[in-house]
Amino acid sequence: MKGRRAFVAIAVMMAVFFHASRLAVIKFDPYLGSRPLAQALLKSAAGQLILNGEYYSFSSVLFYTGRTALLLNGRVNNLEYGSYAPGSPPVFIGDAQFAELWSKRERSYVLTDADDLSRLTRIVSLASLHKVAESGGKLLLANQP
Repeated sequence: MKGRRAFVAIAVMMAVFFHASRLAVIKFDPYLGSRPLAQALLKSAAGQLILNGEYYSFSSVLFYTGRTALLLNGRVNNLEYGSYAPGSPPVFIGDAQFAELWSKRERSYVLTDADDLSRLTRIVSLASLHKVAESGGKLLLANQP
């Protein structure tokens, strides 16, 4: 009888744990993933995609869309080492290159954390940053409405 109670108690605890973990995944999905941003990008007009900062923050967008992107100030962590290698693709851009791309007539998109928006407004004007989508503290912005 004692073994049966222990089994039932463990089974109930497992059910509660799995339910709590499912609720946590639902709650934190916008912060952990970027699928809503990828879906918005797929529905938008074609254009150059730029990731602001670390590649890893938005790598899932590249996965969901099958696109490539430029990395604005993305020479950080382990990507820095290979970025200077001979023959490495020219995907790393700085503030000046970003400002130049953003001012062109061709459509461009930038994926950024909402916290980094003020830094982007020091490079280009706030009026030229048009919000396409927002999810979990992340923004997809375009240079054209």
